[in-house]
Amino acid sequence: MEPVNFSEVIAQTDCEMQRLGLTKEQGRDHLIKTYGKRSRFLLTDEELLDFGQYLASQPTPTLHEVLIAKINFEIKRLWWTEEEGREHLKKTYGKRSRTLLTEVELLDFFQYLLSLPTIESLTDFHAEYEEFQDFSTYSEESDNVITRISSEDLSEILAKTDVQMQRLGWTTEQGREHLIKTYGKRSRFLLTEAELLDFRQYLASLASQPTPADLSDVIAKTDVEIQRLGWTREQGREHLIKVYGKRGRTLLTEVELQGFFKYLQSQPNPIAGF
Repeated sequence: MEPVNFSEVIAQTDCEMQRLGLTKEQGRDHLIKTYGKRSRFLLTDEELLDFGQYLASQPTPTLHEVLIAKINFEIKRLWWTEEEGREHLKKTYGKRSRTLLTEVELLDFFQYLLSLPTIESLTDFHAEYEEFQDFSTYSEESDNVITRISSEDLSEILAKTDVQMQRLGWTTEQGREHLIKTYGKRSRFLLTEAELLDFRQYLASLASQPTPADLSDVIAKTDVEIQRLGWTREQGREHLIKVYGKRGRTLLTEVELQGFFKYLQSQPNPIAGF
């Protein structure tokens, strides 16, 4: 087998993915399912060629299909439920399903979703490691990606760090700063086995310390204020997304929750009849 021109094949797969309207997430999912790897840069020459041939064999989708796929990705990014999506479609277009929208309506809906900010989530913690990066940005640092831990064990370890960080109230930025300061890396996926296990143990040691202040009392107070103002759950959620980029009070830090409570307190009672 002749040596593969790596950069040329990568460029070809970029073109094919663009033709098919595939998102980076969809490409990553296919690599994990087919080869057990999250990045084209981790594939062998044979696997990379096979991936390129697979893409080339797929028929070009219609504009309608491409827009549906992109909308699905944006809805996932925003953490919308099926009910939220359905309510928006009914309110905006008078239709209950994306499949009933015209291409013009689909494009309008897609552009609306693009304009909404990404909701902060602990799952974004490792998003800085771009699996489908340009060849020019590839670094030998990628070689430090965990390879010996099985995908099942890796998922379990990452899930445990997610739970530990959530319990500690760590934000995405706090986690990233700790990795940079401690290991000189911006993502858990760039850690070696030893570093990932060390990070998990570090979080566990923090979790064993006394828990942060109980915020249930403040949440209960916000319940009272929300009831006083006559806010619906949707109004509360929209305010949290707009101000904090988060969909629920349980995702707020103590400072953010206190700020939200003070904001509610400052609002006057609604006028009777309105």
